[in-house]
Amino acid sequence: MLCGKIWKAKFLISFHCRRKTVPYSNHFLSSTFLRLLHNQLHNTQAAFMAAKHPKDETYLSTTIPKRIQLFQSIQAQLLADRSSLPSHPIKITLPDGTMKEGQKWKTTPLDVAKEISKSLAANALIAQVDGVLWDMSRPLENDCELKLFTFDSDEGRDTFWHSSAHILGQVDSPPNLFCRLRWSMVASFALDPVPLEER
Repeated sequence: MLCGKIWKAKFLISFHCRRKTVPYSNHFLSSTFLRLLHNQLHNTQAAFMAAKHPKDETYLSTTIPKRIQLFQSIQAQLLADRSSLPSHPIKITLPDGTMKEGQKWKTTPLDVAKEISKSLAANALIAQVDGVLWDMSRPLENDCELKLFTFDSDEGRDTFWHSSAHILGQVDSPPNLFCRLRWSMVASFALDPVPLEER
């Protein structure tokens, strides 16, 4: 079952990176992040196939720090790769025609939101760069048209609901027992957003 979940994780990583966003670049995201993450998942899958571990406190106290360390090492390598990329001035066009200056591979939609107002920076959930949904903390890569969405927009609500569904999905995954009710009923969650006409 665990090996199946690892395979599913590999599929979801590939699917979500292609779904609504474009990669940073072949060098930065596809070649670095996905390759590192795929290799680590493959190694984890092989380790679990070699030996099964009980999901007790001892196992978790050993495993969780390793996972955190793995995340931090991949994050550090990604940040190092990003800092080595060329940075030069770019022009960011807002929906009202206002032009903002930024730095390639450094300025993020969140940085632009902070320049506009603290309220917008606190409430913006997702950005759109040249028509493509874009994480608020993801650096801009070129001259672009930028839109920012809060929960008041369809894009903002869909992003919030979709992210929340993934968090609930993690709670529902073994070995978490939070969703098991006293009378042995098990909650079930769907990760894909519900079509607007069915809400």
